[in-house]
Order: sequence, then C-alpha cells, then structure tokens
Amino acid sequence: MSSEESGAEQVQQPDRIESGTETGTEVREVNDNFILLDGGTFLMGSPESERQREPDEAAHEVTISPFYVDPYEVTQGDYETLMGENPSYFSGDNLPVENVTWYEAIAYCNALSESRGLTPVYTVKGDTVSWNRSADGYRLLTEAKWEYAARAGTSTVFNAGNQITSEDANFEGSYPYLIEENYVNHRDSEVVTSNYRGETISVDSLEPNQFGLYNMYGNVSEWCFDYYGEYAPEQTDDPAGALSGSLRVNRGGSYIDFAKHLRSAYRSATNPIDTDRNLGFRVARNAQAGEGVIETTYSLDIQMPENPRILIAYFSYSGNTEHAAEIIQQKTGADLVEIEMENPYRGNIYEVSQADLNQNIRPALRTHVENMEQYDVILLGYPTWWATMPMPVYSFVEEYDFGGKIIIPFSSHGGTMFGDSVSDLSKLVPDSYVGIGFEFNYSGGSGLSDEISEWLALSGIEE
Repeated sequence: MSSEESGAEQVQQPDRIESGTETGTEVREVNDNFILLDGGTFLMGSPESERQREPDEAAHEVTISPFYVDPYEVTQGDYETLMGENPSYFSGDNLPVENVTWYEAIAYCNALSESRGLTPVYTVKGDTVSWNRSADGYRLLTEAKWEYAARAGTSTVFNAGNQITSEDANFEGSYPYLIEENYVNHRDSEVVTSNYRGETISVDSLEPNQFGLYNMYGNVSEWCFDYYGEYAPEQTDDPAGALSGSLRVNRGGSYIDFAKHLRSAYRSATNPIDTDRNLGFRVARNAQAGEGVIETTYSLDIQMPENPRILIAYFSYSGNTEHAAEIIQQKTGADLVEIEMENPYRGNIYEVSQADLNQNIRPALRTHVENMEQYDVILLGYPTWWATMPMPVYSFVEEYDFGGKIIIPFSSHGGTMFGDSVSDLSKLVPDSYVGIGFEFNYSGGSGLSDEISEWLALSGIEE
C-alpha cells in the first residue's frame, strides 16, 4: 500500500549518502551508508481519538536534532563478525540479529565505534550506564528519535496510513489493527487480514518508509536507549527518557506481534537482561555533537531470598494453564490459588472476553488473597489472549501492592507466545522485579515437566 493510497502525508525521501560525524568543526567521514534525518519538531505519542491507544502515549511536542540512522536493523552477519557469536533463534546472515539483551546491544554499539576509529558512546559501571552525548560513535536510538524515524513525517496510526498489512511489514497479519473489534462481527471493511510469515525476514525486505528506512514496523522489535516511564512534558528537546528505572523501551513490534503493537506510538517495556527471538535493534550516530552526559541507573534492588515464600496464582479457561500450575506446585510445594471470576466467561470465549478487552473492563473476582504481603515471589499464570493477559488477570494484579516482590509469568498460548503481555504486566508493577517468563503451546506436550524444571532453576527457584 502506498502512502498516497492510504492518505498518509507525503514526505520527500532523503538521499542515501555517505555519512560523516561532526565533532566541533571537524567531520569524520564514515562509509556506513547511514541516512541523514534533518530533525525537526513533531507530535510524539497518540491523540486521544486513536483507538487501542495506551495511557502512556500522551501526545506532546518534541524537537529532534539531526542524526544519522542505519536504514536496516543490525544483521546476524554484522553482529557475528564483530562480537564473535550469533545468539539468534533464526539463522541467516542478512536476517536481523535477535535474542540480544539491551546490554549486549550497547556493547555492540561500543565495539562498532572502536572498530571504525570513533569514540564509544557508552560507559557501563555496575548498574549505571552513561551516554556521552558529544561522542561520535554508534548508539541506540532514543525513543523519541525512533518514533520520529518511524513516523517519517506522518501523523497517522502507521506511516502507511491507519491500517497496515503484511505487504507493509512482517507481523502477525492474521490480526490486523482493530481485529479485536471485528473478529466476531466484522463491521469495518478496512480491517483486512493478511499473511503471517512466522519468522524474521531479511533486513532489506519489503518497501522502506518515506525516509528510506526498512522494517521500522515488525520483523524484530527494536531496543531503544530510554528507561521506560511516563513522558516528562518538560523534556521537549532531544529527550532521553527517565534517569532511573528497571525496564528499557523497545519499539515497532515484531514478526509475531499483532498490528496494534506496531503502531507508531506504541511503547513496549522489557527487562534489559531479557532475550527473545523477536527482539533486536538498529543503530544511529550524531550528525552534530550533543552536550553533556546522560547517566542512567537501575533503580530496583530486589533479590531472590534464600528460602522464598512462593504463591502460584493462575487464571485458566480450558485447563492448559491449570495443568502447568499444578506441575509447578508439585515441584515447589508453593501455595496455589486459582484466579476465579464472580461471573465466569461462558459461551463463545472470543466474543465474551472481547467485551471486557475492548472496553478495558476489570471483571470482579471471587478470588481474594488475604495475606499477599507474606509472599516474596508470585508465579503468575494465564493464557495469552489477544496478545495480552486476560482481563481477570488485570483485576488480580491491580488489587494488590506487589512492590518489592518478584513476579514471574508463565503462559499457555496458541502460537503467539507471550504477545506483549509481559510488557503489560511490567507496566502495572513498576516497583516489582518481573522475571523471565515461561511460555508453552497449548497443553505443553510430554516435555512440559522438564521444561518447567529448567525454567524454575533459571529463575533461582529450587524444586
């Protein structure tokens, strides 16, 4: 779909140039074929009228200085050449590298800078990561610069307009934007399903956006520099996010995400030590030297106790999550509680659960834990519905103060893994440590018990 056909704003595509880096008045020539974006002022976030927007997308004006950006996501070939390893789940030199932590992404940036004689941008000392804004080396995009690059001068939901298909991006095309409102009773003729590839594709696949950048939506979600937090209205010029936090932002959605998570304004929040087959990055450089040092510090100090008091809390509809919860209980001896609704879902689950999802309703629960304060660790189980947690799980999480606790999710699914449910959970409990979750397809099969044992050991929980 062209931007003209979709009604998206037309923006002149910049010429591909060999980029240079300005340090004072000196320009270092670097033959990396990055694209120069001139910068400017744009409206970051989403308008209140945008359907399926999140509360953390408050629209606000931001001014961006010029910068160079790689038209492609970092490839496995480039990553392996520089770092000597390839952690990716999928395999191919020209596929995007994935399964990298945020820290590995910034280590790559520094290594790339050194390999090309540029000044590394980042300094890592324990839980503190500093960004020298005057350095001429490679770096992750900030969240603001990522959105500026993705929008490419447009103000619509996507840079191709208010809908997107698999011709525009590599995502779960079976679930287009607004499918949740049209799955049972199809009312909107513009909501059209397309292909689901089920894997990443070459970084130069599909058409670039109006700025000449490939796969800003889909393929792999891209790590940004920023800690996740509410937008600060006073940060209007080249904002770099919060100075402390526990989650780092990633943007753009991936090959396995629903279209709603590809929206230009959508913000995903992830533990910076987490890895996933749908999580990668692209790099950028200064076009002119910035000022000062941004020092960010990890703010949570939550450790696994020697003998943790554990609660397994789960919501199950078909029994798959319940089965896993019972296996976990047998292995750990932890307390077990089922999250039950006062009025359980009946009939067509797609239809009855969507009523709550589409209206953002928190259904009343029959389950109430009287002594939640006694638990150190919550193992939270649920089926992934519509790429998030079922609404009764939202009700459960929002009922308690989980500050200082460790929450580790486990989820049954029909092929979409966690969706963005871990990000949604993490945003609800900013003062808790959300551990690396465990996902399994439907009932999990004969290997489920062994896989659960591996996950518990990885999480620091003894059987």
